[in-house]
Amino acid sequence: MVLAAAGSIFSTAVVGGVLLAVVLLIIRSMWKKKKRTGSCAGCSCGCGDCPHSRG
Repeated sequence: MVLAAAGSIFSTAVVGGVLLAVVLLIIRSMWKKKKRTGSCAGCSCGCGDCPHSRG
C-alpha cells in the first residue's frame, strides 16, 4: 500500500513538473515577443516613439 501511495505522489509530481515547464515556456515566449514588438503592440496611443502609432 505504501508503494502505491509513493507511486501516486511521484506521478503527480512528474505531471505537475511537466505542466509547470509548459507554462514557463509559454510565459517566456510571450515575454520575448513583447520585448521584440514593444510595450504597446497594436495600440493607437499616438505616442511619438511608438512603432504602432497611427499618428
